[in-house]
Amino acid sequence: MDTPARMRILLVEDDSAVRRALQLLLTGEGYEVRSYLSGDNLERDPEALAADCLVCDLLLPQGDAIDLLGRLRAAGWDGAAILVSGHLTAEWRQRAEQAGYGAALPKPIGDRVLVNEITAQLRRRAARLPGGDGHA
Repeated sequence: MDTPARMRILLVEDDSAVRRALQLLLTGEGYEVRSYLSGDNLERDPEALAADCLVCDLLLPQGDAIDLLGRLRAAGWDGAAILVSGHLTAEWRQRAEQAGYGAALPKPIGDRVLVNEITAQLRRRAARLPGGDGHA
């Protein structure tokens, strides 16, 4: 698998302070991070479909993370996806899993928890790609 510096993360979070903190955390871990206020902003980015992983807040200004992932998948994106939310319920967790999110993490989220989950999701993704062996 590529080094983290080559891995692109899409970060969708409507709270600017949380978005900035997560962006700084992930950039500090060596990821290339593209951050967005909304799913609509992400979908307007011509480079978004080249990303390896999506980290997305559940409730967004226009819609929710479940719908956003569905639109990304319909556009051909096959990256790893992690849902984060302060509003997780059993129903939302189930919907997230059915939509293709590999994990649903509650806010507030610990820095290492998110970084470890991204690493795990990217390893699983690499293992399922042609020629992938799942090693970092």
